Order: sequence, then C-alpha cells, then structure tokens
Amino acid sequence: MIELEALQEIDSEVRSLGARMVIITPELERYTRAVHRKLRTDLHLKTAEQFGLVFTLPDYLRDLYRSFGSTLDRFHDETEYRLPMPARYIIDSKSIIRAADVNADYTIRPEASDTVRFLKELVSSESGALVAQKGSE
Repeated sequence: MIELEALQEIDSEVRSLGARMVIITPELERYTRAVHRKLRTDLHLKTAEQFGLVFTLPDYLRDLYRSFGSTLDRFHDETEYRLPMPARYIIDSKSIIRAADVNADYTIRPEASDTVRFLKELVSSESGALVAQKGSE
C-alpha cells in the first residue's frame, strides 16, 4: 500500500503534465475499492499474462504465505498461487511504450518521483518535436 500512497501523491502532477495513471492489481475490487480510485482489477491475471509478467510461487513460498494466513485465492481469486511482477510503463500519446520498469523482486519498485521526472522529460521532448515540426512548415 505504500506504493499506492506514493502514486496518489503524484497524481495531480501527473495530470498537470497531461498524463493519467491506470493502476492494475490482481486483488478483487471488493478489497481495493476504498484504497485508490484509479485501481482496476486484473481478474485471473489476464493483462499481466499479455505483458509476460506472471509467475507462480514455489511451494516453499506457498507454505509461508499459508502460515501467515494469506490465501491468494481469497484476495485474487487465483487458486494456482500466481502473481504478477510489479511493473510500471510510461506510454506516450501515440501508444508507444517509452519507459518500462519491471523487476522480478517485488520489493524493488520505481520511485514515484522517477515517474514524474521521466514524464516531464517526455512532455518536453514531445513539445520540442512539435515546435520543430511547426518551424519546418
């Protein structure tokens, strides 16, 4: 949830740059509704599969999760103990992925400030291209 809080903090700046965030989680909507209004549920990890981000927990981690009382099937409707790798994509106005941050270690996530910095660079470079294009007409 710490990452979601950080993303909420940058939301207005992201919007001021003309961008928007879409946050996709495997958790069922009934568990996320109050957390963040931009959350979308990836039921059965269909979207994560399309991006090649799904992995299955090994047996020893399944046992560890169970020992803590965590059952993915309850929160994710996922009986196979599959999870998505955390990923963050920045997609430009032409639907081209300009940045991708994916790490198999779910404890390593990009900083929200890095996302804002890259968005500013992208907006600046797109504006520069528009200015150069107008100047050549």
